[in-house]
Amino acid sequence: MVINTNIQAQTGARLLGESSSRLSQSLARLSSGSKIVSPADDAAGLAVSTRFDAEISRTGAAINNLGNTLSFCQTQDGYLGKIGKALDRMSELAMLAQDITKTDSDRSLYNQEFQTLKSYVNSVTTKDFNGVSLFGGGALNVTIDSDGATLQMDGINGDYVPTGPYATLSTLFSAIAPEMTGTVCIMQDLGGGSAMGIGVESTYDLNSVMENFNDQFSSAASISYNSSTGELSLTIQAGKKFYFEDQDLNLLSSFIGINASDLDNSGGSTDKVLTTTLTVSGGSMDISTASGAVSALTTVKSAISQVAADRASVGATIARLNSTSESLGTLKENLAAANSRIKDVDVAEESTAFARYNILVQSGTAMLAQANSTPNSVLKLLS
Repeated sequence: MVINTNIQAQTGARLLGESSSRLSQSLARLSSGSKIVSPADDAAGLAVSTRFDAEISRTGAAINNLGNTLSFCQTQDGYLGKIGKALDRMSELAMLAQDITKTDSDRSLYNQEFQTLKSYVNSVTTKDFNGVSLFGGGALNVTIDSDGATLQMDGINGDYVPTGPYATLSTLFSAIAPEMTGTVCIMQDLGGGSAMGIGVESTYDLNSVMENFNDQFSSAASISYNSSTGELSLTIQAGKKFYFEDQDLNLLSSFIGINASDLDNSGGSTDKVLTTTLTVSGGSMDISTASGAVSALTTVKSAISQVAADRASVGATIARLNSTSESLGTLKENLAAANSRIKDVDVAEESTAFARYNILVQSGTAMLAQANSTPNSVLKLLS
């Protein structure tokens, strides 16, 4: 028997410490609901769970984005439905105005309602959704998953009834290169500045053409149109040059009656103004005359067909977004389930472990007390 070294007490103390540590860990898990209270509990599991948490959050954000896009599309469709009804009535009025028993005075009465509906259609197509144009015509990219992949949603161009005057970009620049419709025209600084481009569209309101051109090339050139004289003016700023991307001088033979070299104002100290007369069409769509009613009906019928196609496109997009949103919802649910298996505590299992470690701590405490009292028997030998 020894006094200085109590092996039984040391063993009991070590086991009691281990049981106490495990009891504390079990208490932390039950109170937090998580199996991973500290990184040491499951380092690899914590890494995987962290990635799962981030992906679940991103997926939730993508679902929110899809919900907002659905609202955007539903708003589009609601407006398109109203536009369709207005166009239906406009086509009816255009037919009534073609009645041979009606005078132009009668037709002017029909035209009043026709013009009001026309203004309504044009005003609706300027609407936006939280600052994003509903009918701007530009495609929109919608995020469809947690990795930022996108679905391109076709834009709706609300140019259903002309506000005039009308001219195409290819018409404006046909004197330069009639065969280059569909290409890009470029305005560029000769001093090595970056190039700017604008697409040639098939149909554009002249005012929109000028606004688009002037926005793109504000630092180099501008276009203006005098509706009373029909005079079109191209102003090339000093130190600038106007040309097509193709840069084929055979195609740049003339513009509004001048040589291609006159498009180069790179050495000029003042702005150069080039003018010509441009013939435009549209802008006077009305049914105050029988011939006007015939022309208007053709335009309105085309607009009705376009609205029908646009509604079909919006409907297809809504169906796609709904399916994508449902898929993301399922993905998010399964990711959450997988993440739960890694980090969420099984209360039934952990409560059993808690009861075990609680008993071990109590019994270990009692046995340590017994082990500490064992050396007292040495006193009997010494008495």
